[in-house]
Amino acid sequence: MELEEQEDVIFKLNIALDFKQVYKDPDLSLTKLAALLGVHYGNLSKIIKNKYGVGFRKFLNEIRIKKLLDKIQLEATQPNVEQCMEISGFKSRVTFFNAFRSQTGTSLSGYYKKDFQSKNSKVIIFDSVDQEGK
Repeated sequence: MELEEQEDVIFKLNIALDFKQVYKDPDLSLTKLAALLGVHYGNLSKIIKNKYGVGFRKFLNEIRIKKLLDKIQLEATQPNVEQCMEISGFKSRVTFFNAFRSQTGTSLSGYYKKDFQSKNSKVIIFDSVDQEGK
């Protein structure tokens, strides 16, 4: 596949992910995505591996978690596990938990706790003022 064709596929892939939000489909497969993009699944697999350095499943799971985290940050919400799975397109709780921990280094509840603490922590700076010198 020519470089120009690969770039065209990557462009179509980004549109499918960002605007059409195909990642939300829990049954999305490499074959299904390739058909949507009008490319052979073998070529799509190679393009994803070459461009992003991971296989299709890992790529899809990373996209799903990234989109979920973007939504959580943007809307300042804390959806439960089922809502997170629906938002991001995961069908399996185990896959969701593993992908989430792999990408964030923590569990969903741990992420919420850390996020809550960082939003509510305040830095207090004291000025050392010599009250007697006034």
